[in-house]
Amino acid sequence: MTATTSQRTRTDAAAQLDELAAEVARLAAQVAELHRARAERVDAGDGDDQPPLYSTVEQWVTTYLLPTFPRPVGEVGLTRWHWCEQWWRHDEAVTRLTALWYGWEQARLQMTGMLPWLRELDHQLPILYSDDGPFRNCAASGELGEHRHRSSPELPAEPAPQSWWSWWD
Repeated sequence: MTATTSQRTRTDAAAQLDELAAEVARLAAQVAELHRARAERVDAGDGDDQPPLYSTVEQWVTTYLLPTFPRPVGEVGLTRWHWCEQWWRHDEAVTRLTALWYGWEQARLQMTGMLPWLRELDHQLPILYSDDGPFRNCAASGELGEHRHRSSPELPAEPAPQSWWSWWD
């Protein structure tokens, strides 16, 4: 082997080494980017760092739910839909709407989170607005401007016997 051939071989080897080092650096940067993107997706999925978009259930109901999912209140075909402008006075409604709000806040942070949330909404709205729902004794303001709110009577309940719940311990 001549000196020129030996020098050419070292130059080719150095060039290959430089190409491999550049490829390793490119792959390392790509791996780092994938790790960063994955960490961001995990963080976004938690929702721990994300403040709620709406600060109260009232804000969510009045700003998002009612305008986005309006329902015809009153006679609709053979069904009567009920709403109460003082919805916040109905404990059952507040409980159901708060659960929907919490679920919505979590669902909005997930790529396909709205799909199961919409199924839950489709389940809850007929319960809320139904003839035997929490607003059954109320009437929303109509064309004549009349508005009626009547709280539903509480159902009676007897306390359980002293040892009734002991199986739970």
